[in-house]
Amino acid sequence: MKLSDAELEIMEKVWEMDGPVTAARLTERLAEKGWKPSTLLTFLARMVNKGALAVEKQGKQNLYRALVSADAYRAGEVRELLGRYYSGSVKSMVAALYDGKGLSDGELAELRAWLEEEAKHHE
Repeated sequence: MKLSDAELEIMEKVWEMDGPVTAARLTERLAEKGWKPSTLLTFLARMVNKGALAVEKQGKQNLYRALVSADAYRAGEVRELLGRYYSGSVKSMVAALYDGKGLSDGELAELRAWLEEEAKHHE
């Protein structure tokens, strides 16, 4: 499932609110976007069709809840990025970040410590 930038912004709010949410509450939380309620409803319908959200009627309102967690969605996006740009190689991606000065010395040390810790779990 691939979400557009706007859909991802909506999904971030759904994840933050951690539970079923109405379109009205999402409209409040996304007020800075200046979207009309009908625009938000269009996005929500698309997200339901994509399988990102479930919708349940409660009285006169629809309640929306995430069908995918933030971690699972982000992991999928990273796997797609790895496959598309780095032929599935984590090493190539990290090398590109480091060579392009995308990683600071502190981030590199943090990554090294994490890798060492992960290696202990696989022994």
